[in-house]
Amino acid sequence: MSQAVLHLARRQAFSSLRSPEWRALLAALLVAISLISLLTQLGDRLEQSLNRRTAELLGADLVLRADKPAVLETQSAIRSSRVAQFPTMIEAGDEMMLVSVRAVTDPYPLRGSIVTEPAQRPDIPEPGTAWAEPRIFEMLQLEPGDTVQLGYSQFRLSHRLISSPDRGSGFRSFSPGLIMRSDALEATGVIAPGSRVEYRQLFAGPADAVAALEEQLQADLGPDERLYSLRADQPMTGRALRNAELYLRLSALFALLLGALTISLSLRRYNAAQHSRAALLLSLGLENRQLLLLYGYQLLFGWIICALLGTALGFGLQQLLVQLIGDLLPQPVPQAGFAAMGSGALIGLLLLTTLGLPAFYRLSQVSVVALFRETSLPSSLRSRLFQLLGLGLLAGLMSIYIESLTLALLLLGALTLSGLVVGWLAQALLQRLAQGLRHRMRLGSLLLLRIRQQRKWHRLQAATMTLLLTLLATLIIARGDMLQQWRTQFPPDTPNYFLINIQPWEKEPLDQLFASNALSPVLYPMIRGRISSLNDTPLAEVTLSTEQRRHNALRRELNLTWSEQMPENNNLLSGSWWQGAPSEPQISVEQDLAAALGVSIGDRVGFQVGSQLIQARVSNIRAVQWESFTPNFYVIFSPGALDTLPATFITALRLDGEQRTLARTLLQQFPTLTLIDIDQLLNQAQALIEKLVDSSSMILLLTLLAGLLLLVVTLMQELERRRYESALLQTLGATPGQSRQLDLLELLWLGLICGALAAVASEAILWLIHARVLEIPLRLHPLSWLLLPVLSALLFTGIGALIRKPLDQARCYSLLKAS
Repeated sequence: MSQAVLHLARRQAFSSLRSPEWRALLAALLVAISLISLLTQLGDRLEQSLNRRTAELLGADLVLRADKPAVLETQSAIRSSRVAQFPTMIEAGDEMMLVSVRAVTDPYPLRGSIVTEPAQRPDIPEPGTAWAEPRIFEMLQLEPGDTVQLGYSQFRLSHRLISSPDRGSGFRSFSPGLIMRSDALEATGVIAPGSRVEYRQLFAGPADAVAALEEQLQADLGPDERLYSLRADQPMTGRALRNAELYLRLSALFALLLGALTISLSLRRYNAAQHSRAALLLSLGLENRQLLLLYGYQLLFGWIICALLGTALGFGLQQLLVQLIGDLLPQPVPQAGFAAMGSGALIGLLLLTTLGLPAFYRLSQVSVVALFRETSLPSSLRSRLFQLLGLGLLAGLMSIYIESLTLALLLLGALTLSGLVVGWLAQALLQRLAQGLRHRMRLGSLLLLRIRQQRKWHRLQAATMTLLLTLLATLIIARGDMLQQWRTQFPPDTPNYFLINIQPWEKEPLDQLFASNALSPVLYPMIRGRISSLNDTPLAEVTLSTEQRRHNALRRELNLTWSEQMPENNNLLSGSWWQGAPSEPQISVEQDLAAALGVSIGDRVGFQVGSQLIQARVSNIRAVQWESFTPNFYVIFSPGALDTLPATFITALRLDGEQRTLARTLLQQFPTLTLIDIDQLLNQAQALIEKLVDSSSMILLLTLLAGLLLLVVTLMQELERRRYESALLQTLGATPGQSRQLDLLELLWLGLICGALAAVASEAILWLIHARVLEIPLRLHPLSWLLLPVLSALLFTGIGALIRKPLDQARCYSLLKAS
């Protein structure tokens, strides 16, 4: 009997192609599979590409930094290289300059490439030579081929170093760079006990091998060691890259939800159209279980066709898009993995199963009485359990994209609850609006009659449309907020020079020089100190977790400052800022450091500054924008706490155009200060941000197009039902124009109401996404409240006017006879 059911299901799947409901279901499934396959493959390729771009900034997939030289043996699949980086002075005749030297081993770098002028042939400088950045040639008035003195050795500057990855960390990385061979370092004699040297070991290899190595190194990390990976510890680009990847996942998630909405609506329509056929099959002797199996096989046949076509279409479209906009993407763009290629078809099957099983289970329980009169489908505890199971599986799918089952359940629960509320609210508003128009418009009475007759369907329709608009609006606004956060990270006045080691007697003449050149940077006093105690307990005896003790601020000396005013790029989270000079020392602590120490307002923190111990009370906790290229501090003291200790000053400023000549003037008039040019680092970070913007724009466009396509499919299904009503109205004397006006009027008000409700719903979902996913500041979007209702009304009526087919008299009689 199962063979007979399988044969009948195959015949029914192909014969049902004449049914608009079955065609609409297949179209919705095909669009969902194609879209999810396209976005998943494209997202996978972009994520790999962006990771490679970040690896180019690091110069490797993984970097281990330490204060002492060490050589870690790795498996053969992982390549390794070593770097020693330190600040030192070089001489050229009577001129001297502070530079950041990188002594490297071959090969170097492991990711990305070094660009020199002229182009280099070996990976690292040849013996006796070095590569220097243009700033060194400019400041020392040198040309390629000239020599410089570094310690006891002389090096010929054979190439200009245009750009390079792996610039290191800290202020030593900001100075103009010079690259030399590691085997020539000992002869220079510049490294001695007490020298400030940063040793790095670079690793690159397959993702799984690197991940295993990272886990191993993280477990054995020493107190003077720090691990840098592709996503972690990237203060300038890490959050932007993380948010870009989350946005890709969010787009694919919304594509999943868009597909689920359309498939659910299509299944509901197809299910409703199959009442009589199911009752007929049951009357001919088919059992309920066999009827459920019949429709299950039919869905399977439909899925196989759509999966093959959708996967091929998704693969072809993403290949075409990468070719069309390949110059906008970080190169090279790797191929998507097999899991990403098959994800669309697999997710389509899961959607069809989770959404179709509850619907067809209810259909299998239809009564034979449905052959003679219209009946509603029975609702049982088992069918409701199937629906809950479907929602649970859908939540599981969503959690794969956002890597949080809790957040997926919250999002799905919010969407489901809002769908129910929105459906009832929209139907009530439609009816109230139609009642108000009843005596003011010629078609008002007909519109009110239609809305009353279709109130159940309008609840479902309005809920679906509103959720569709909510998802699209949320994606657009989230991208806009994300781009604003990225671009404000690098405003036009972002400093491109740091000045450190400014002596106290140089502060006043330096202020005068800045004022004469229309500059007004803030000079911050700076002194180095280490945290020594918490609430009068030595830090070594304080109970802290392993994760807390790994915080970088607890394993090194901190740059401390004092200020009467809070810096511009800081936000007060708790406590209050001091007024004037308090009677006892007070401190402002950065929020991450406060969490690592477990301190709160009123706690006492001790600092070892040179030979002195200073106790200060926590006055407030603040957030610091570390991404800004300005001096930032973990701890800020109140005035009077550190004033008597010897300190230097630090500041940041921007020099453009002719003002760049001021850099040379500064070095000539103030030979003890250190001028750090960060233009190259800033340009690298800005280039990465631009790639993220391009990538997110493309993803948004694809999702919008898919959303519009799903909206067209949904409206086509709705207008297909209206054709029978239009045929009846025209048969009773209405003109084709009046029938058309009635349909468009209904879509107009439906669009206005759905758009208004979507504006409110999207604001709520954005709050959740901003707070829990993207971690960007919360803000309201009043412009969307005005634009979304108008745009959705225009969209609904425009699509309706384009796809609505006029009916002649013969077609009207044919439709009524068929119904």
